[in-house]
Amino acid sequence: MKRIYFLLSVVCLALSVQAQEVEEPVIINAPDTVIDKTAYSLTEEGITISVSYGSAYPAGYSYNNLGVTYFACLAGGSMTISAEQEIKGIAINGWVKNNFYATCNKGTIDYLSDDAEDTTGEPVLTISDIDSTSVTISCEKQLRCFSVEVYFLENPGETQGEVMDTVRFTAVTAVAQDYSEDTTYSSEGAYSYWLMLAPESGYPQVWLDLYAAVKGDLSGTYSLYDFNVGDYTYVQLSQDELDYEYAYDQEFTITATENGYHIEGWIIADNDVQYEFVYDGQVEGVAEGMERLEDEQNATKILRNGQVIILRGEKKYTILGTTH
Repeated sequence: MKRIYFLLSVVCLALSVQAQEVEEPVIINAPDTVIDKTAYSLTEEGITISVSYGSAYPAGYSYNNLGVTYFACLAGGSMTISAEQEIKGIAINGWVKNNFYATCNKGTIDYLSDDAEDTTGEPVLTISDIDSTSVTISCEKQLRCFSVEVYFLENPGETQGEVMDTVRFTAVTAVAQDYSEDTTYSSEGAYSYWLMLAPESGYPQVWLDLYAAVKGDLSGTYSLYDFNVGDYTYVQLSQDELDYEYAYDQEFTITATENGYHIEGWIIADNDVQYEFVYDGQVEGVAEGMERLEDEQNATKILRNGQVIILRGEKKYTILGTTH
């Protein structure tokens, strides 16, 4: 009996030490490399996160002024979180696409979702009572993880967050500035256009900095993941030249039609407002091309005192098209 009691004491002591060694929760952050529309795996502190189809953008990623850190499970993909010991629950601090829906193969899932608008939360998704060494989340819409918290001893707290403000408008004007022949901005298969969309009221105006695959044809799907958008996408909020906000995310589709183009999509600006837009009709400036200077000097986009300026020869143009 003494021997059995001694062995039980040793086992209990070992389990107690193991429990004390676990930091609750273990937090997994985004990797420090860019991942684009592919399967990937992250391993940290004995926890592995495997994504069947996703992306990731680390801190300091400057190609598109994203300015945020996250890793994502894209629509139709799955994310498996596994550990060397049983997981009690997980909490994901992040962002979900509007009308988000997901399922899990272990435990009870809870998440924020809105039919029309994107949602952020800390956490935005939780799974409790997993009681297994792994759990798989299947996502019908995109899930972005700012961080993933893994709990071994207790369940996470409740989801909490807010729906992103959204502004929707139908554009009645579409004007493109054509940089397709300017080798400073364009190359074969990536022809630069700056496209302005404005509603009947005039504002907000959305300016899309895009790179078309075919010169003279704007058709295509544009997003950060497709690497065909530039740094100068923003929303102009009023006639005040300084009243604008850069976009840190965007996705839009341009389709050629008999009447010109159908343009539909969204941008998320630095003011944390999502601007959704749609347009049908001709795009002024695509066929004719941008007005050229007699000396054929190239136009240059610069940022001066927080303001976008276009230099063409000796003339300066603001983002509203006015001259200085």
